Amino acid sequence: MIASRYTGVGLRHAHHAQALAQPSPQSAAAFVEVHAENFFADGGAALQLLHAVRARWPVSLHGVGLALGSAAGLDNGHLDRLARLVQAIDPVRVSEHACFARAPQAPGGPVLHAADLLPVAFSTASLAIMVANVQRVQDRLARPILVENLAACLHWADDALAEPDFFNELVRRSGCAVLLDVNNLVVNALNHHAGDQTAAVAAACRWVDRLNAEAVGEIHLAGYNDSGSLVIDDHGGPVRAPVWQVFAHAVRRLGPRPTLVEWDHALPTWAVLLQEADRAEAVIAAPCGPLVAVGPPGHAKAEVSTTPPDATPQRGAPGGREAWRQQLLLQALHSHTVPHALQAWLGGSPAQQQLGLRAYQANAGASAERALAAAYPTLQQLLGDAAFAVLARVLWRAHPPQCGDLAAWGAALPGFIARSDQLAAEPYLGDVAQLEWALHRASLAADDGAPATGLHHLASADPATLQLQLRAGHAVLVSAYPVHTLWAAHHSTAAERFVAARQALAGGRAEAVHVRRHGLQVVAERITGMAAAFELDLLRGLPLGAALSRADPAFAFEPWFIDSLQHDAIAAVLPGAS
Repeated sequence: MIASRYTGVGLRHAHHAQALAQPSPQSAAAFVEVHAENFFADGGAALQLLHAVRARWPVSLHGVGLALGSAAGLDNGHLDRLARLVQAIDPVRVSEHACFARAPQAPGGPVLHAADLLPVAFSTASLAIMVANVQRVQDRLARPILVENLAACLHWADDALAEPDFFNELVRRSGCAVLLDVNNLVVNALNHHAGDQTAAVAAACRWVDRLNAEAVGEIHLAGYNDSGSLVIDDHGGPVRAPVWQVFAHAVRRLGPRPTLVEWDHALPTWAVLLQEADRAEAVIAAPCGPLVAVGPPGHAKAEVSTTPPDATPQRGAPGGREAWRQQLLLQALHSHTVPHALQAWLGGSPAQQQLGLRAYQANAGASAERALAAAYPTLQQLLGDAAFAVLARVLWRAHPPQCGDLAAWGAALPGFIARSDQLAAEPYLGDVAQLEWALHRASLAADDGAPATGLHHLASADPATLQLQLRAGHAVLVSAYPVHTLWAAHHSTAAERFVAARQALAGGRAEAVHVRRHGLQVVAERITGMAAAFELDLLRGLPLGAALSRADPAFAFEPWFIDSLQHDAIAAVLPGAS
């Protein structure tokens, strides 16, 4: 195996164990890249794993949800979470995409997040928006970032700047660098040249030649999917031959750069992924040869100010033309047709516009299903994959995401199920979903392994003034159905568990459950209704004395308290006002 000096790999969940078992990590990859949003949790196993990875490799944080080109601005919460992660991990690089994703679905409404990488216009107005947003991110992170060129299924008809000129100017004005995604260049060129690989390679090489060499801080390589009608950068296979050609040209034009091999779906073995990295390293190490013959670079586009007559800025939201048409595209993602006003803005024929829109809609549906499956695995088993996929897409339209962290999306599902006429015959499903959401949120809660504090107050202070503070992630559910028995049956291979669940459901048994976090372990346990009522009062902030006075006379506080201490469920005993 080649000792890599420049090439890294995208580290995904399926490869974590193999990667951490690597005896000599630096001989396998120069660095690893992770998606920043996957580690936005306040604590838990994922964040601990990232620290273990960081101890072995330089880590590059690659964001997919900040949406630097959004006329609606940046999400403060998202930027704060990224800043905390950067401070905790000290990554070798931080990167994001030249895209938008945030816009209100209706004028004056809440800002929604498309959870996708939607194309910005290459105009002076769009450039000003991105420069301002990039500068704000860099100020917050106290470091320059890299901005990646996009593979887009749609483009804007009035793009006034050549894309590499747009990036050159972005670098000049903001001080950022470029993450040159060669796969994205090739995908766009193939779609523009109707799949002609020779023409696409030449066009992509011209793009590279036009970019200021000193602006490039990293290169991405990946595979794409060619359906015959549209090429998609799905990162679901090995790097294709045209991408290798353009990469070799880029290396000769730009010199060696940190280079990443991305493979996000249909994942290969760890060894195959490293072989792709070896191949990239061999290209970088190869003797310099002639550049690809690409012809003259062509002329720069001139800035234009023509506005389509049926899409005037006056109809838009605050922020002018860019805000208005970004809002229109976000609206189109939730419909089956391209609005007439949007057709005037988009390039390509109506058929091409529809094809691109359907590609974004399909990706949104897949994102919805993946996000819900991660939070609601038991519900997916109960409904079956096909019905669960439909439910995920319906929820996406009814309750679209409002932030770029999809781990935070899906809280509305239990209530949505409870109100669904189609699922009324299985009323327990809403409570199962509520339990699973509590487990999901507890897994992301802040780590707090410190012993409970303030226990001495129990002996010295008036209980009426004390408060018992439970650990982060603690939740209580009181259900009219055997919700814990149903959930546990689907996390076991024992057939008798399913028999017991069916009997409990047929018998109308009610159950109370609490979810609590002990270190990295999250557990769901059946508890009595008395204990559930007491814990709910504590979670509402009632003083200990008030919670005890409201408790059932049969509730035994001492056994409950000892069990809670043994399972590290109590964070602190807090004195109240005297």
